[in-house]
Amino acid sequence: MADARTAALLTAVAEATLGVPDVAGLQPRLAHRLTEAVSPVLPQTLTEHTPSQAGVRAVHAPDGSGWRIDVRCVVAEESRVLDAARNVHEQVRSAVLTHLAEHGALEAVAVSVTVTRIAAHPVPGVQ
Repeated sequence: MADARTAALLTAVAEATLGVPDVAGLQPRLAHRLTEAVSPVLPQTLTEHTPSQAGVRAVHAPDGSGWRIDVRCVVAEESRVLDAARNVHEQVRSAVLTHLAEHGALEAVAVSVTVTRIAAHPVPGVQ
């Protein structure tokens, strides 16, 4: 699948995750966090900040068996973590299946959700 289509899928996953009321944000992976750390030093070369889909990953199986979606999110303090993770899983799976159906590419989808932390208030660097 082309990079533009994968980017659109990542955006759909990020939007679905952030649409869950218990989610405080997405947890960027190390590469995104390092880019953010360096960007104030080298603003002319690193113009993009952490993209909205920094906490999501989508991998299409080379054998054509479907998509593997990984979501890393931060949950609000007053939320039940297990319920939040289940809600994210359901919303992401639904959003991915809808996205794939709109593009005529119905395939199997496996979603994993990792809650990386619980936030009492918005965390800098987490979207």
